[in-house]
Amino acid sequence: MRHYYIPTVDPRRGEVFNFIDYHRLSFRVDPNRTRFWVPEGSVLTELVIRFGDCCHYVDDAVDLTTGM
Repeated sequence: MRHYYIPTVDPRRGEVFNFIDYHRLSFRVDPNRTRFWVPEGSVLTELVIRFGDCCHYVDDAVDLTTGM
């Protein structure tokens, strides 16, 4: 599974929410972002092609608070 997020203020968040719902992905809504988990394979490929410009990959090795 890959961990992604979309910022709350992103104008394409509605499209991404529809994608999350359609593919029945696990998600968590935070005040500044919506986090969701995407399985490897065709769903991940579709996400990257359709929403690669607005959905951001979360690297577990990087602390989002400090950026390190």
